Amino acid sequence: MNQTFVDRINAQMAYEFARTEPPHGFPKLPDLPLGRYTDEAFWQLEKDHLFRKSWMFAGHVTEFPELGSYRTLDMAGMPVLVVRGSDDVYRAFFNACRHRGAPVVRDECGTCELMACQYHSWTYDHAGRLVFVPDQRDFVGLQVEERSLVPLRCERWGAFVFVNADQDAEPLLDHLGPLTTELDNIANADLRVLARVTTTHRCNWKIMAEGFLEVYHAKTIHPETVAGALRPGGAAISLIRHGHTRMLTPLTERAMNYEREDRAGLPQIPDLSELFFTTNPAYGIFPNLITPLDSRGFPLLQFWPEAKDRTRLERVWLAPAEGVEPRHPVWDVRLAGFEVVMEEDTKNLVPVQVAVEAAAHSGIPLNYQERRIWHVHTTIDAVIGRDRVPDHLAVPDLLGDWVD
Repeated sequence: MNQTFVDRINAQMAYEFARTEPPHGFPKLPDLPLGRYTDEAFWQLEKDHLFRKSWMFAGHVTEFPELGSYRTLDMAGMPVLVVRGSDDVYRAFFNACRHRGAPVVRDECGTCELMACQYHSWTYDHAGRLVFVPDQRDFVGLQVEERSLVPLRCERWGAFVFVNADQDAEPLLDHLGPLTTELDNIANADLRVLARVTTTHRCNWKIMAEGFLEVYHAKTIHPETVAGALRPGGAAISLIRHGHTRMLTPLTERAMNYEREDRAGLPQIPDLSELFFTTNPAYGIFPNLITPLDSRGFPLLQFWPEAKDRTRLERVWLAPAEGVEPRHPVWDVRLAGFEVVMEEDTKNLVPVQVAVEAAAHSGIPLNYQERRIWHVHTTIDAVIGRDRVPDHLAVPDLLGDWVD
């Protein structure tokens, strides 16, 4: 974050505090159709097109400590395997043997020299090549060179590993655009995975994610926690191409003092801009990652749909290595405090899902503060293909002039 960017955000926050109505020219947004959260066919479109055509965070390089280290992931129904090969290249595959589809590794993480199917022992190397077939003589015309594991795109942004099932997707860094510059110090910092926390909730994944795309709810949902730290009226919100977003919300004086304090010796990520000490920077990486950043460590929130009305929420905590190895005792307090906030954020999810399923209201009206939500929905339709989305569920692109 260079000084020009910092000055721009400070000016935007000053404008937001001073305005008395939405900016001139901001359009009236139609209601979001409820069917986007309940329609089985729309969910299938998301599964088949959105999550198979998007770059998604798969892990931090420190989770692959050795050559041959791997991680397995369930990405919206796709069984994915990421491995750091013996040649030190990160690769991703569908974790499915080319014989009858059984996984070639079962554990969530580990290290291997070869990857052997758990059903009939077809065996693959780190490049996904089929190198051994038991009783190969019994197969007529088996071409082992044609039976490699099915690859996915696998690329890195600093220490962050991303995968994409679309072989024709644009390069990761091009897709992330200005985020790679603004958050360069984060992506390249000496961080470690502090904790992974997973919960499952009976709601559509967008209902959950949308709660983290605005601070309109802060005073109502978080009166004793977040509300005392943030000044939502000055939130500097930006829409970024490809569905990404940022929201920098000014901190209260008390919270700014807290940011500057020692915090019992927790180390800071070096070379961060002043905005990390005067605002709460929150970035959305389309389609399903949102992170409220913090100079001493932060969670990556990922919203993984398991069905149209069931979502797995993963919190991957990253912090400076010095505070993780060994783990600083203050982190137990901080993680527990964050889970209190998460309980506040998630307590409405099931009732909201019930309401949209019952069509208890006609649609969802969004205001200027909630424009990140509209931007994400518009991009969802663009990635799926606007010709595939039924007219009664479509979200028109009305905020093109408001995208950075």
